[in-house]
Amino acid sequence: MKKQIFVSLAFCLLLIHGATGQTTNGVCGTSPENQLLSADRLKENLLKAENGQAVTDRSAVQYVPIHFHIVGDASGGGKHNESSILDQLCDMNEAYAPMEIRFYLRAHPTYGLFDYSINNDDVNTMQTNTFLMANRRHNNALNVYVVSQASGTDNVLAYYSPQNDWVVSRKNQINGTYNGTLPHEVGHFFSLMHTFFGYEDNSFGPGSAGWPIAPVISPYHPNGQNIPTERQNGSNCSTAADMICDTPPDYNFGLIQSGCNAYNGGAKDPLGTLVDPSESNFMGYFSNCSTNYHFSPMQQAAILADLASPFRNYLDNNFSPIATNITTPIDLLTGPADADTTEYYNEVLLQWQSVTGANMYLLDIDINGFYSSPLRQSFILTGTSKLMTNLAKNKKYFWRVRPFNEYYTCAEARERTFRTSSATSSTADIAELDKWTVAPNPAAGNDQLRVFLNATSHFDAELRVLDATGRQVLQLENQSIPAGETVLSLPLSGLAEGLYFVVLQSGTGSAVRKLMVAR
Repeated sequence: MKKQIFVSLAFCLLLIHGATGQTTNGVCGTSPENQLLSADRLKENLLKAENGQAVTDRSAVQYVPIHFHIVGDASGGGKHNESSILDQLCDMNEAYAPMEIRFYLRAHPTYGLFDYSINNDDVNTMQTNTFLMANRRHNNALNVYVVSQASGTDNVLAYYSPQNDWVVSRKNQINGTYNGTLPHEVGHFFSLMHTFFGYEDNSFGPGSAGWPIAPVISPYHPNGQNIPTERQNGSNCSTAADMICDTPPDYNFGLIQSGCNAYNGGAKDPLGTLVDPSESNFMGYFSNCSTNYHFSPMQQAAILADLASPFRNYLDNNFSPIATNITTPIDLLTGPADADTTEYYNEVLLQWQSVTGANMYLLDIDINGFYSSPLRQSFILTGTSKLMTNLAKNKKYFWRVRPFNEYYTCAEARERTFRTSSATSSTADIAELDKWTVAPNPAAGNDQLRVFLNATSHFDAELRVLDATGRQVLQLENQSIPAGETVLSLPLSGLAEGLYFVVLQSGTGSAVRKLMVAR
């Protein structure tokens, strides 16, 4: 089966028609044979939409779960970044907004919000290890595998596999630039075919046989079938090409034309009428159409009918977003101060505000402002801080935080920089304690003091606050500190201005941090 799928995909490694001498754009790897596997479903969807049998109520939003698999090579390298995926989901929701379809991130019960578990060359470049892909799929979501190379070639941007009912996309196409690639493949997922079906690898242009009059039967014959060439007057629109009557003829002109300019190549249909394609249709091949990309009304009706069909019952859910909009405050980031130099290089506490409507925050940190170096680190957090313990000394870092929730991923990130010092943090006498710090520092007398701990293993401790004379003024007893990251909170309860010492005491040792309280 794996070999059969790969051979089928190879049919869509489209080559330019030899007589044109032009450069091809990237292509979709959903082969004609694979599109035909959805043809009967498309006909049924169109019939149901026409007869009013499909549930196509556009007054209520329909939420569709989507799950992204961020695939790496055998060493775990080359994975795509979460920020671009959030951008892409924002654009997907814009593309499907006319149908009141909204996609949301659905966490896998085992692998979480994003699946990072696939580190395999056969998935990352060829997708021949379908056993591993199937093992990781989310059974109640549209699965998108984000890879370095789709079907083993640089020419294929993405594809939909009807046999496996999943989408595969090159990571450079998941970028939030409204390039149309993922909406196109999800169109295949919802049963749509190419607007130029029948001209998959034979764009009609100067030098083609019969030019400028197109042949009655298209040059491509998937599975030996004759596909009629669609006429401009629509007289055979329900049986030719994509079988959708409000998408005009397109003989794959987008493959050999640069950009989204109006086609004026002079091609005529079999009746001798000049062809006027829809350059900005999602299911065509014209590139760089920006926000002009669209699905036609009949395509939209087919998508909605497919979503309402029993075939898509596994997408049914009761999801309701906690918020449909998030506004990022200008002063989101609270510490360190912008362009500040930290006290230590191996103990840097990054902090930000809680944002209304957000239940997650994407933190990116890197040594360049493009967040593209091998040292980039990314974290999806539910809290509002992160203690960094693995940074380099005397190095400038860029960091940004982006609030989001499962549905709304369009909020802006806020960015700052800081420079690490050359000083290491003081060594704690508690063997299980790796790093720790306190914040805010300086603090006000009515602040809530937070103690950030990073432990290598569990230990029990008490937390005390002493004034400058050594007198205990606050205490937290019997604290169970688990391995990993922990935050303890302690109200300062109106402490007077001055110098204090925060002491963490375990059965084997103690650790101390200075704390300034200021008015």
